[in-house]
Amino acid sequence: MKRMLYLNPFRSLYGRIFLWFWCTTIAMIVGAVWIMQSIAPSVEYLPMDDKQHFMLENTERALQRQVTRSRGEDTLKDILERTGQRGKLMVFLLEPQTKEFTLRGPMPHLPNEKPFLDLIGSANPLRIVTPFGDMFGPVTTRISGTDYLLFAGRPRPMGFSGELRHRPPLLLIFLVLLISATLCSLIAWSLVKPIKQLQVASKRMAGGALSSRVGSASHRGDEIGRLGRDFNHMAEQIETLLNGQKRLLADISHELRSPLTRMQLAIGIAQQQESSYDTKSNEQALARIEKEAHQMESMVAQVLMLSRLDNNARVSQKQAMSFDTLLTGLLADCEFEANSQGKTLVVDIEADATINADEDLLSSGIENVLRNAVKYAQRNVTFTLKVKEADVNIAICDDGKGIPESDLENIFQPFYRVSSARERDSGGIGLGLAIASRAITAHKGKISAHNQVKGGLCVHICLPIIV
Repeated sequence: MKRMLYLNPFRSLYGRIFLWFWCTTIAMIVGAVWIMQSIAPSVEYLPMDDKQHFMLENTERALQRQVTRSRGEDTLKDILERTGQRGKLMVFLLEPQTKEFTLRGPMPHLPNEKPFLDLIGSANPLRIVTPFGDMFGPVTTRISGTDYLLFAGRPRPMGFSGELRHRPPLLLIFLVLLISATLCSLIAWSLVKPIKQLQVASKRMAGGALSSRVGSASHRGDEIGRLGRDFNHMAEQIETLLNGQKRLLADISHELRSPLTRMQLAIGIAQQQESSYDTKSNEQALARIEKEAHQMESMVAQVLMLSRLDNNARVSQKQAMSFDTLLTGLLADCEFEANSQGKTLVVDIEADATINADEDLLSSGIENVLRNAVKYAQRNVTFTLKVKEADVNIAICDDGKGIPESDLENIFQPFYRVSSARERDSGGIGLGLAIASRAITAHKGKISAHNQVKGGLCVHICLPIIV
């Protein structure tokens, strides 16, 4: 019983689609056949003119001459063939008693015998217009003591469809069912195959294979192809997100280990100095503990900010504001920081513009890029703002050493630091540019970086503005 349920075609999408298309195709074919038969020309009986009377009588005389010449040596079919060849006609005989036809020539059998059987006992010959030719008859002729009805005419080629229509009905039905079943099976399989690919890919992905993708189904141009491409995009996003979480967890563990170790050392030093009442050493140990605690607090805050931006969990309070309002305090702070390090910040703002932004989030992103430029610059940092149509373009450049070309695509990833700047004092913890990238993306902008020809790194920010 369970096996019968499994074989039920309605339990599978392939079976349903196949039966639907097959039944529809059969119904269309039956309807088309019925329409063709309804509009097909019927047999007409018309009077013969003098020329046709002469042709029929001349054929009867030629037949009798061929019978006389054969002297019983040739078959009746051979005699009919020679008679028809002379006048380029089709000649056949009908025996009224047995209703058997004798014919030979271009048409080995009559597609429809009924129009000629209906003329048995007819007193006058007629013109018989049929789909397969114009015939004339009958006229009675006697051959070897037997009376026959003679018909003659010119056959009309019916073509492949006409020949096929007069084949045995069961054969035609079988061919129609076979062809329609094959075509419907191909159509159904072409629809079900990509869905099976989606099913396999989703099962593999659920099993932990995050690299699973839909193959050829994603290359189709229809809705199933778009579904496959959407699935691949979703799988890529999930893989990136989960891998990012794993990497983030590993990086956080690595980054927190160093300050915790230093805090433990400072606590140990303070405990050792407690008995000696060395106030200076205790103050240094407590200062170290405070510094490391602030550093860990800052790191955790940046990690939480990055996590919220990655998961779109930050409640954005966007409002219209000018870049002058957004950048005035930020640029002043960065200029003071640069001057304290003996460096110069050059600001070139072409024109003011209005943007719909979350002030804290966007200013934090731009500030991270600026502080990064000030940190790695040798002497000069430039901040350029230009308005072009519906966008504002910001370029923040320094005259430092730049970074290797192979690292340009990775500097916006969390905890990524260039190999030459792995030390904490110069490289930070690698979250500033990652937060900047997420902040710019949250404002529907773009951020990119490239090395300058004369040296140094240049970060470009493009943001849409209110026109």
